[in-house]
Amino acid sequence: MNQTLFWRIAGRTILIGVFAGLALTVVGWPARLIWYRGMMVGGSVSVEIGLMGFWAFLTLNFLVRTFLPLRVWIWFQGVLVVLTVLDISYYFPALIQDLPTGLSLPPGNYLWVILIPLVLASVVAVYKARRTTRQAFIPALFFMYVFTGLEWILALLNAKQWGVAGFVWIVLFLCNAYLVMALGQKATSPSARMDESRLTS
Repeated sequence: MNQTLFWRIAGRTILIGVFAGLALTVVGWPARLIWYRGMMVGGSVSVEIGLMGFWAFLTLNFLVRTFLPLRVWIWFQGVLVVLTVLDISYYFPALIQDLPTGLSLPPGNYLWVILIPLVLASVVAVYKARRTTRQAFIPALFFMYVFTGLEWILALLNAKQWGVAGFVWIVLFLCNAYLVMALGQKATSPSARMDESRLTS
């Protein structure tokens, strides 16, 4: 990734965060915020959490692939996705009870907090795989579900209402969806597809 491409992706990510924040405040869901505050929150989330999280993912990807084969690393990410689903299903109530803000369990069945992000992350991963190669599905799912969840913990630690936490998650998800797609282009030959999968997975 050259400097021009980096700044282009970073700039568009910030714009997505700002406009997502504005759109959510106009709709008034999932939290009611003043429009300019929604834009500020969306922009700060895209920069301070979204871009930094994506940079951490790329760094982790680079470091792990220096000593693990690509195929092993891809399947290991799949294992981490499964473990994340199981861990959140078991530990989520205890995690919420220990939050300093006093945030209680969401109304209804709390499993929607686990399943809805997983379904949406799978949709993005499928689209990513169709644009690039099938090998990109698991890394995209890993980034969209596990990394977005890790980034969202910061919101859970500070939010006092589920509406605000949901607001941050939606902005994060949209920014991360753009980031995971920004590096993927449809390859036209087998050798090009292999090079693409190594760069974007």
